[in-house]
Amino acid sequence: MKTNILNMLESSRNKFISGESIAERFSVTRAAVWKAIESLRSDGHKIKAVHNKGYMLESFSDVLTKEGITANLKPDTKVSRVICLKEIDSTNNYAKKLVMNEGASHGTLIAANHQTSGRGRHGHNFYSPPGTGLYMSLILRPSVEASEFQMITIAAAAAVCLTIEKLYPSSKGDIKIKWVNDIFFRGRKIAGILTEALTNFENGEIESVIVGIGINVSTKKFDDYASGIAGSIFQGEEFIFGRDELCAGTADYIMDFADNLNSSELIALYRERSMLIDKDITYMKNETNHSGHVERIDDRGRLVILNDEGEIETLSSGEVFMIRKVNQ
Repeated sequence: MKTNILNMLESSRNKFISGESIAERFSVTRAAVWKAIESLRSDGHKIKAVHNKGYMLESFSDVLTKEGITANLKPDTKVSRVICLKEIDSTNNYAKKLVMNEGASHGTLIAANHQTSGRGRHGHNFYSPPGTGLYMSLILRPSVEASEFQMITIAAAAAVCLTIEKLYPSSKGDIKIKWVNDIFFRGRKIAGILTEALTNFENGEIESVIVGIGINVSTKKFDDYASGIAGSIFQGEEFIFGRDELCAGTADYIMDFADNLNSSELIALYRERSMLIDKDITYMKNETNHSGHVERIDDRGRLVILNDEGEIETLSSGEVFMIRKVNQ
């Protein structure tokens, strides 16, 4: 009953639905509807009740739910399944188990309200407190060569940026990508991406890809590792959108990009939001720090650098540390 009513409220968010129409829809009493509404409120949903008008799920109600994510997916979405969890160690770990144990399909989306062991690149943790962030993984089964693997991370980064800009128009121009997988907003890191491939043991081919994304939506306090650089989309401002919308929009963009990873549009979107092009950087390669000037990002998402020895290097992986903007 709760799920059915939540689905109905989500589909008409910020609009009143009479208790009578809800009761008739599900063939229950008005008292049963009221009881379900109270239970949803206890779960954190902001539901307004007005005599002779009914019930309304308010626009600023931000409880991450399967119903809310599903309601915000495109009508022609390519997402095949939505799983929403209150708590998990890591959505990427959960996704791996679904692939290995169930053969989870292309487009399976897992979202969580809290990660107890969120994972980032290079073995780093991704701080994932409850209620303030979006932690999601998307299972893809693309026809992709190992050399094209990085384009999936490129697609995910572009998807996060485009979704935030669509839901929060005034953010456009302030959302930047630090190659290859970090998203910055007004100088603070708000999101990270961890893309992992599962390969066929016998032939070494990529069978599935798991795209893990963590986004700080309203987190204000961070662990020691992240506190110096991390930020959130909303830090004291009124919420413009909820995590359900952010999750659905990001997943829809990734699914669309996954069908055409080599499109000129995708790499152009990524380049437009790069915070490294035409900057001097230090970067780690083979566990050694080097310095150089970022010339461009090539069509395969690799960083093209003129190093301090005057040689052109092309990076497909590594850690980058920004120094300064040139010609400012």
